[in-house]
Amino acid sequence: MEFLFQRFWHSFVERLDEKYIVARTTYQDTRVEREIVLRIDAGSLDIEEAWLLRLGRPGMMGDSREELQALKGVKAYLGSGPELRQALRSVEDELERSLVNDTVIAVVQAESFLYRERGYDDAAEYTRAWEEFYLGSCRYYSYLDRVQVSWGDFIGPFSRETRLFDRCKTQQLFREDNGTYRINGSIIDSFHHMTACLELDQDMKLSQAWADMPRVPDKVCRESIGQVSNIIGHTLAEKPKKELAQLLGAGQGCVHLIDLLYDSTRMLELYLSTTRDRQ
Repeated sequence: MEFLFQRFWHSFVERLDEKYIVARTTYQDTRVEREIVLRIDAGSLDIEEAWLLRLGRPGMMGDSREELQALKGVKAYLGSGPELRQALRSVEDELERSLVNDTVIAVVQAESFLYRERGYDDAAEYTRAWEEFYLGSCRYYSYLDRVQVSWGDFIGPFSRETRLFDRCKTQQLFREDNGTYRINGSIIDSFHHMTACLELDQDMKLSQAWADMPRVPDKVCRESIGQVSNIIGHTLAEKPKKELAQLLGAGQGCVHLIDLLYDSTRMLELYLSTTRDRQ
């Protein structure tokens, strides 16, 4: 077995003061290092300031910082996809654009500890609002009648005052002696932990897929693992995320597992593009 490539993300959200939070995503792979930083109004979740850091490495250009002025005023929340894509038109690198999305997702997760700033009287009211608004959006919110642990009960009585949320994602790419590929990936954050392993043939067609969820809000979430078998036999390179999400059950599946597997399907494609660049 030969090790080929690795990727790592760290997203986190911190409270700056009573008015603002800051959300960051740091990304590293075998070739580049990037960081997205958003300063956000804690009540409205409107982006007040945003910048992209391209960090130098030995043998490469030095650090650079690009102010993302077009993001100012865009809400860092679910449903802002069209506005975010419009604001990021000047950012040519797809990876760099995706880091903004990772950072926004972290803000959405951190909202569990910002419910007062967001206009909710208590955690129970916030939980009820999510159950109504996101009904049918994932396995958990599609089967609330079977859920044994509510989101509020899952979080429990503790509250985070400064460091509101952390998430790490990692992936490794290997080539087997027979020329096939293996991708190992995982997500671990303040609320979840899940892993996946994909085996692909030389034509990038998926031959085996496995996933596990060591930590999730409720056992009903683990039922979404059964959807993973739906992607076996597919050639996943360049498959749109919406199409992959449908194969993985969409609202019957897990959005975090879909994200993990989507990132994994891009792993081999990214590696191959870097090797072509070096030729």
